[in-house]
Amino acid sequence: MTYARPEARIGQEIITESADGLDVLVGIVADPQTGDVLYPLTKAHEGLALACPGQKTAVALCACSEGGRLREDFLAAPCPAPRIYQAAAPGAGSKVQNLFNLMFLAKRTGARAVIVLDADLPSVKRTWIARLAAPILSGQADYTAPFYHSLNFDTPVTNLYGYPMFRAVFGRRLRQPFYTDRAFSKELNDYFLSYEKWPTELPYAAAELTMAVLTVGRGARICQSFLATPRVHWQNSPLGLNAGADFRDIAGCLLPVVADFFGLWGQVKRSRPTPVTGTELTPSIIAPRQVDPPEVFAEEIQRIAGLRKDLWREAFDGRKDWLFQKITSEPPDELGVAPEDWAYVCMKSVAAFRRLGPEDKPGFVEALSAVFFARLLGWLKNGAGLSLPQMEALTEEECRLFEANRPRLIADWAALG
Repeated sequence: MTYARPEARIGQEIITESADGLDVLVGIVADPQTGDVLYPLTKAHEGLALACPGQKTAVALCACSEGGRLREDFLAAPCPAPRIYQAAAPGAGSKVQNLFNLMFLAKRTGARAVIVLDADLPSVKRTWIARLAAPILSGQADYTAPFYHSLNFDTPVTNLYGYPMFRAVFGRRLRQPFYTDRAFSKELNDYFLSYEKWPTELPYAAAELTMAVLTVGRGARICQSFLATPRVHWQNSPLGLNAGADFRDIAGCLLPVVADFFGLWGQVKRSRPTPVTGTELTPSIIAPRQVDPPEVFAEEIQRIAGLRKDLWREAFDGRKDWLFQKITSEPPDELGVAPEDWAYVCMKSVAAFRRLGPEDKPGFVEALSAVFFARLLGWLKNGAGLSLPQMEALTEEECRLFEANRPRLIADWAALG
């Protein structure tokens, strides 16, 4: 694992007008594939006009390269707020580096509140600016995490893995700890910049997760802001094997980060709730997401099992072989993993992942994704016909099972020495 302390690596910076002593800095963080930022820019400056009249604000684009249409479009767009274009230095063009550059920009401009937006998100709304910034500016919170409206089956990786794992391990009920859109205070920004072990070779979600964990560990005041518009990248694509890619990204980030923070979570006894603001908003009406047939998942489970069965046995000392046998022998219409078995395996996977060498860790995460597919199919069956509040109750039960298995995690970790 490669770790780094944040440093500013800026190849080019263009400022349209003075941006010192800011109240709010909105940073649009791009990745190397970003092709258009006009939509988030428009929503950012509209949101600032509504939420921060009379306050000093700016919008920054933290990009990966110095030239091209991205820069020209950003600087030429009709935006009344001051704009700052930052391009990472040659060879440093990554989304994580762009986040670091934004943090240093926030420190330099003295921004009281920093809002981070994903440059590639098509669902951002101008109301998000107020929802994310208001708790910081009012002094009620140091960190605002998003709480997105979603339909029953929109976010299976969050509901079945990300949220239950974060809650059980780190002891904080933070629904979406992996997503870009968030806000934090000047003091917390300084704290992030002082941390020396940011994982830089993992996907960007690991940086987002590290921010959330550092915030919890510092004892900062945290709130979640309900964003009535769902956060969508999938844009009506069916729920299918793409969920496996999302799972592997999140699990591949979470498991190493958990290992880095044992000093924090080793003392956690139970999970604490986090207040949610803005629940009076009316959610958007969106079409339900379609789901691929179970045969699609069954075929992928068979493929993964054929590749990773021996690694699964090695990681768990042969004690969970029956689970792989179950998911590879059942017909597609009967595939499923019970929630208590899923919670058990996920909590045991933390120590199992740590025992493996670097070359085997990606394969183990892929093996775990096969079990995730089977749990996903069971979850879809159990949730058929349920309302959103009823689905929330299922998620709460999922989390309760994860927390009940927490003593196993502690015992397994202690046994590793």
